[in-house]
Amino acid sequence: MTNNNELSPLQPAGHELGETLSSANEEWRSWLITAGIAAILVLSVILYRAHNVNNEEKASRMLGEARNAQALQSILTQYPGTSAAKLALLQTAKAKYDNGDFIAAQSSYQDFLSKYPSHPMAAIAELGIIHCTEGLDRPEAALKAFGEFAAKNPQHFLMPMAVFGKARCLQDLKRHAEARTTYEDFIANNPKSPWLNDVKESLKQLDTEARRPSVRM
Repeated sequence: MTNNNELSPLQPAGHELGETLSSANEEWRSWLITAGIAAILVLSVILYRAHNVNNEEKASRMLGEARNAQALQSILTQYPGTSAAKLALLQTAKAKYDNGDFIAAQSSYQDFLSKYPSHPMAAIAELGIIHCTEGLDRPEAALKAFGEFAAKNPQHFLMPMAVFGKARCLQDLKRHAEARTTYEDFIANNPKSPWLNDVKESLKQLDTEARRPSVRM
Protein backbone atom coordinates (compact mmCIF):
# COMPACT_ATOMS: atom_id res chain seq x y z
CA MET A 1 0.00 0.00 0.00
CA THR A 2 1.05 3.48 -0.67
CA ASN A 3 1.75 5.72 2.27
CA ASN A 4 -0.54 8.74 2.03
CA ASN A 5 2.21 10.80 3.57
CA GLU A 6 4.52 10.07 0.69
CA LEU A 7 4.63 12.59 -2.19
CA SER A 8 4.15 11.62 -5.78
CA PRO A 9 7.28 12.04 -7.84
CA LEU A 10 5.32 14.57 -9.92
CA GLN A 11 4.65 16.81 -6.95
CA PRO A 12 7.39 19.20 -5.79
CA ALA A 13 8.00 19.42 -2.09
CA GLY A 14 6.63 22.46 -0.27
CA HIS A 15 9.93 24.38 -0.18
CA GLU A 16 10.59 23.54 -3.83
CA LEU A 17 7.14 24.86 -4.79
CA GLY A 18 7.84 28.03 -2.86
CA GLU A 19 11.13 28.53 -4.65
CA THR A 20 9.44 27.98 -8.03
CA LEU A 21 6.73 30.54 -7.26
CA SER A 22 9.30 33.00 -5.93
CA SER A 23 11.39 32.65 -9.07
CA ALA A 24 8.31 33.12 -11.23
CA ASN A 25 7.38 36.25 -9.31
CA GLU A 26 10.89 37.66 -9.74
CA GLU A 27 10.76 37.03 -13.47
CA TRP A 28 7.30 38.58 -13.65
CA ARG A 29 8.44 41.69 -11.77
CA SER A 30 11.53 41.94 -13.98
CA TRP A 31 9.37 41.70 -17.09
CA LEU A 32 6.99 44.35 -15.76
CA ILE A 33 9.89 46.71 -15.05
CA THR A 34 11.32 46.17 -18.54
CA ALA A 35 7.91 46.62 -20.13
CA GLY A 36 7.32 49.74 -18.07
CA ILE A 37 10.64 51.28 -19.17
CA ALA A 38 9.87 50.43 -22.79
CA ALA A 39 6.41 51.99 -22.47
CA ILE A 40 7.91 55.17 -21.00
CA LEU A 41 10.42 55.39 -23.85
CA VAL A 42 7.71 54.88 -26.48
CA LEU A 43 5.49 57.46 -24.78
CA SER A 44 8.41 59.91 -24.60
CA VAL A 45 9.06 59.52 -28.32
CA ILE A 46 5.36 60.02 -29.10
CA LEU A 47 5.16 63.12 -26.91
CA TYR A 48 8.41 64.48 -28.38
CA ARG A 49 7.15 64.01 -31.93
CA ALA A 50 3.79 65.51 -31.03
CA HIS A 51 5.58 68.49 -29.48
CA ASN A 52 7.70 68.95 -32.60
CA VAL A 53 4.66 68.69 -34.87
CA ASN A 54 2.87 71.24 -32.72
CA ASN A 55 5.85 73.60 -32.89
CA GLU A 56 6.10 73.15 -36.67
CA GLU A 57 2.42 74.03 -37.03
CA LYS A 58 2.71 77.10 -34.81
CA ALA A 59 5.86 78.32 -36.55
CA SER A 60 4.36 77.73 -39.99
CA ARG A 61 1.25 79.68 -39.03
CA MET A 62 3.37 82.54 -37.69
CA LEU A 63 5.39 82.61 -40.90
CA GLY A 64 2.24 82.84 -42.98
CA GLU A 65 1.05 85.75 -40.87
CA ALA A 66 4.40 87.55 -40.64
CA ARG A 67 4.32 91.05 -42.10
CA ASN A 68 7.48 92.61 -40.70
CA ALA A 69 10.98 91.87 -39.48
CA GLN A 70 9.85 91.71 -35.85
CA ALA A 71 7.41 88.88 -36.62
CA LEU A 72 10.12 86.97 -38.47
CA GLN A 73 12.49 87.43 -35.55
CA SER A 74 9.86 86.01 -33.20
CA ILE A 75 9.84 82.78 -35.21
CA LEU A 76 13.63 82.56 -35.06
CA THR A 77 13.57 83.12 -31.30
CA GLN A 78 10.63 80.90 -30.31
CA TYR A 79 10.97 78.04 -32.80
CA PRO A 80 14.61 77.99 -33.98
CA GLY A 81 14.66 74.34 -35.02
CA THR A 82 11.60 74.38 -37.26
CA SER A 83 11.37 74.44 -41.03
CA ALA A 84 9.58 77.77 -40.81
CA ALA A 85 12.52 79.28 -38.92
CA LYS A 86 14.85 78.45 -41.81
CA LEU A 87 12.54 80.22 -44.25
CA ALA A 88 12.15 83.10 -41.82
CA LEU A 89 15.93 83.55 -41.82
CA LEU A 90 15.91 83.78 -45.62
CA GLN A 91 13.04 86.25 -45.56
CA THR A 92 14.84 88.31 -42.92
CA ALA A 93 17.89 88.52 -45.17
CA LYS A 94 15.74 89.56 -48.14
CA ALA A 95 13.99 92.23 -46.06
CA LYS A 96 17.35 93.68 -45.05
CA TYR A 97 18.43 93.69 -48.69
CA ASP A 98 15.24 95.44 -49.76
CA ASN A 99 15.90 98.10 -47.10
CA GLY A 100 19.36 98.71 -48.52
CA ASP A 101 21.19 97.19 -45.55
CA PHE A 102 23.43 95.04 -47.73
CA ILE A 103 25.99 94.22 -45.05
CA ALA A 104 23.37 92.90 -42.62
CA ALA A 105 21.59 91.06 -45.43
CA GLN A 106 24.83 89.42 -46.53
CA SER A 107 25.48 88.34 -42.94
CA SER A 108 22.02 86.75 -42.66
CA TYR A 109 22.44 84.90 -45.96
CA GLN A 110 25.84 83.64 -44.80
CA ASP A 111 24.32 82.56 -41.49
CA PHE A 112 21.77 80.49 -43.40
CA LEU A 113 24.45 78.83 -45.51
CA SER A 114 26.56 78.06 -42.45
CA LYS A 115 23.67 76.43 -40.60
CA TYR A 116 21.93 74.72 -43.53
CA PRO A 117 24.45 74.12 -46.34
CA SER A 118 22.42 71.21 -47.75
CA HIS A 119 19.05 72.94 -47.60
CA PRO A 120 17.08 72.91 -50.89
CA MET A 121 17.07 76.71 -50.79
CA ALA A 122 20.78 77.11 -50.09
CA ALA A 123 21.30 78.42 -53.63
CA ILE A 124 18.95 81.32 -52.85
CA ALA A 125 21.22 82.36 -50.00
CA GLU A 126 24.29 81.91 -52.17
CA LEU A 127 22.88 84.15 -54.89
CA GLY A 128 21.64 86.58 -52.27
CA ILE A 129 25.20 87.05 -51.03
CA ILE A 130 26.30 87.91 -54.58
CA HIS A 131 23.47 90.43 -54.96
CA CYS A 132 24.64 92.05 -51.73
CA THR A 133 28.16 92.24 -53.12
CA GLU A 134 26.72 94.03 -56.15
CA GLY A 135 24.72 96.32 -53.88
CA LEU A 136 27.90 97.23 -52.01
CA ASP A 137 29.24 98.66 -55.29
CA ARG A 138 31.74 95.90 -55.95
CA PRO A 139 30.89 95.11 -59.58
CA GLU A 140 34.14 93.29 -60.36
CA ALA A 141 33.70 90.83 -57.49
CA ALA A 142 29.98 90.42 -58.20
CA LEU A 143 30.65 89.88 -61.93
CA LYS A 144 33.00 87.01 -61.15
CA ALA A 145 30.62 85.47 -58.60
CA PHE A 146 27.56 85.72 -60.88
CA GLY A 147 29.48 84.03 -63.68
CA GLU A 148 30.62 81.21 -61.40
CA PHE A 149 27.11 80.66 -60.07
CA ALA A 150 25.62 80.46 -63.59
CA ALA A 151 28.33 78.06 -64.74
CA LYS A 152 27.90 75.84 -61.68
CA ASN A 153 24.08 75.80 -61.87
CA PRO A 154 23.16 75.74 -65.59
CA GLN A 155 19.79 74.02 -64.98
CA HIS A 156 18.84 75.82 -61.79
CA PHE A 157 15.78 78.05 -61.84
CA LEU A 158 17.95 80.87 -60.47
CA MET A 159 20.44 80.67 -63.33
CA PRO A 160 18.76 83.52 -65.29
CA MET A 161 19.09 85.79 -62.26
CA ALA A 162 22.82 85.13 -62.21
CA VAL A 163 23.12 85.84 -65.95
CA PHE A 164 21.22 89.11 -65.61
CA GLY A 165 23.37 90.04 -62.62
CA LYS A 166 26.46 89.40 -64.72
CA ALA A 167 25.11 91.63 -67.50
CA ARG A 168 24.30 94.41 -65.01
CA CYS A 169 27.82 94.32 -63.62
CA LEU A 170 29.29 94.51 -67.11
CA GLN A 171 27.04 97.48 -67.79
CA ASP A 172 28.16 99.17 -64.55
CA LEU A 173 31.75 98.65 -65.64
CA LYS A 174 30.91 100.30 -69.00
CA ARG A 175 31.63 97.06 -70.84
CA HIS A 176 28.52 97.49 -72.94
CA ALA A 177 29.46 95.15 -75.78
CA GLU A 178 30.03 92.27 -73.34
CA ALA A 179 26.79 93.03 -71.54
CA ARG A 180 24.90 92.96 -74.87
CA THR A 181 26.51 89.64 -75.79
CA THR A 182 25.49 88.20 -72.41
CA TYR A 183 21.85 89.14 -72.98
CA GLU A 184 21.86 87.97 -76.60
CA ASP A 185 23.41 84.63 -75.66
CA PHE A 186 20.68 84.12 -73.09
CA ILE A 187 17.98 84.79 -75.68
CA ALA A 188 19.60 82.40 -78.15
CA ASN A 189 20.00 79.64 -75.57
CA ASN A 190 16.59 80.12 -73.95
CA PRO A 191 14.12 81.02 -76.74
CA LYS A 192 11.10 80.03 -74.63
CA SER A 193 12.18 81.60 -71.38
CA PRO A 194 9.50 83.59 -69.51
CA TRP A 195 12.20 86.22 -68.95
CA LEU A 196 12.57 87.17 -72.62
CA ASN A 197 10.54 90.37 -72.35
CA ASP A 198 12.65 91.50 -69.39
CA VAL A 199 15.84 90.72 -71.27
CA LYS A 200 14.70 92.68 -74.32
CA GLU A 201 13.81 95.63 -72.11
CA SER A 202 17.25 95.47 -70.51
CA LEU A 203 18.81 95.47 -73.97
CA LYS A 204 16.93 98.65 -74.86
CA GLN A 205 18.16 100.34 -71.69
CA LEU A 206 21.69 99.11 -72.41
CA ASP A 207 21.62 100.56 -75.94
CA THR A 208 20.32 103.87 -74.62
CA GLU A 209 23.13 104.07 -72.10
CA ALA A 210 25.75 103.01 -74.62
CA ARG A 211 24.70 105.85 -76.96
CA ARG A 212 24.79 108.39 -74.18
CA PRO A 213 27.99 110.44 -74.34
CA SER A 214 30.23 110.03 -71.36
CA VAL A 215 30.70 113.08 -69.18
CA ARG A 216 34.26 114.01 -68.35
CA MET A 217 34.99 115.90 -65.20
